[in-house]
Amino acid sequence: MSPSNIPNLICFARIALVIPIIRLLFQEQFLLSLLLILVAGLSDILDGYLAKKNNWRSYLGAVLDPAADKILLVSLFLTLQSMDLIPLWLTLTVILRDLMIVFGLSLYRYFVDVPQPNPTRISKINTLLQLAFIILVILAQGIQFPFEILSMVCGSLVFVTSILSGLDYWIIWSIEAKKKIYQSGR
Repeated sequence: MSPSNIPNLICFARIALVIPIIRLLFQEQFLLSLLLILVAGLSDILDGYLAKKNNWRSYLGAVLDPAADKILLVSLFLTLQSMDLIPLWLTLTVILRDLMIVFGLSLYRYFVDVPQPNPTRISKINTLLQLAFIILVILAQGIQFPFEILSMVCGSLVFVTSILSGLDYWIIWSIEAKKKIYQSGR
């Protein structure tokens, strides 16, 4: 095994953490689930740091890292919604945003070119807010004040940034597609 594969292995480990995190949530072991979510978050930072510092970037890593984040976050949203801890409309907004992005990527790839996985600033903010929201919701299960109020505020921000992020991707891809089509003379 080459050392350059370490960031990708860390991503796979983060994906593997999803199952025990979900199991702990259903067992209402909120503190332990938060601990594993923290480990997953730190692994995300570590794999990104190693990839950048050692120039171990790869196309697989560029796709795998955000996929690992999405698998974790969507699983957490679905689990917490099924436990009636977060509203269905917010869960649907988060999932529809992701589906809209995948659909847009597919259209771009089919009609224009292979897209470069490159998260936008608003997308990074949205992902951070989603994680903060999940943590606040879980914390509110043990300590209602102030985490319940903070989770409501953060949930509102997740809703807004989910919509803005989805639209941002579609606008960027539309502009890029128009440029490429214009350059190719189609």
